[in-house]
Amino acid sequence: MAGRMTPTAPTGSRRPLVLGPRLAARVAADGPALRVQAAGSAQVRFPLDRVSRVVGGSHTDWDAGALRACLCRGIPVVIVGNDGAALGCLHPARARASSLAEGIEELLGRPSGSERYGCWLRAARMRVLVDWRETRRAAGGTLAPGAFEDLVRIHVYRDDGRSPFGDRTGFWQGALSALAAETIGRFGLDPVYWGAGDEALDLHRDLSRLLELRLHLEVSQGMEQGLHGDVAIFRVFHALSAGLERAAAETIASLARRVRQVLAEWR
Repeated sequence: MAGRMTPTAPTGSRRPLVLGPRLAARVAADGPALRVQAAGSAQVRFPLDRVSRVVGGSHTDWDAGALRACLCRGIPVVIVGNDGAALGCLHPARARASSLAEGIEELLGRPSGSERYGCWLRAARMRVLVDWRETRRAAGGTLAPGAFEDLVRIHVYRDDGRSPFGDRTGFWQGALSALAAETIGRFGLDPVYWGAGDEALDLHRDLSRLLELRLHLEVSQGMEQGLHGDVAIFRVFHALSAGLERAAAETIASLARRVRQVLAEWR
């Protein structure tokens, strides 16, 4: 497979720009920056070379030039509803195919390709659970007898594609959707691939769900009940963002290794 297997560029000092689910504002392009004008507030400029991804509410009006500036710089934009759940995502076009993108396309071109991907996805969910258990043990935490096995049954073997948070919606969904979109773009991947029989491989959705599972395990039940106010949610994400970003990149790297292994078996 020719091309890249690594991200096009690390985020470095680039950080997500979060405008808030209910913020009434207008976003316009201002040279190499985004200019945000909120109702009753002074204008604020955000240099685009410091922005990794954008999460904005449906009450924010976007100038076409601002959207174009984000997409030209590879910055995904996620729009969320009043409840914070993602309504949709604008993905930058892939500049060139990465070796992983080509490998996924070749994988899905085989009759068993989707099944192989499904096996990897179950293993990825299992890895999230194992990592959480090991981190908890290292910190001196304990689990009730059978608790881990219950989690495995729910999130690995009986996974129905729903959010680990169940029917609850919240800003974490939009924030993690934006992180997944940014990670996919940095690895030169498309959000969705099509396999044999028009079966869709929704990489953006799957990565978002894996990150939601990780977040769901990271926060205690008491903390989860507090994930209602925007301020509280922002604080949680600020504390966990570095680990979530690292986990997103490691997940795509794991997929790359598995794709290489499977293709090597077939060749």
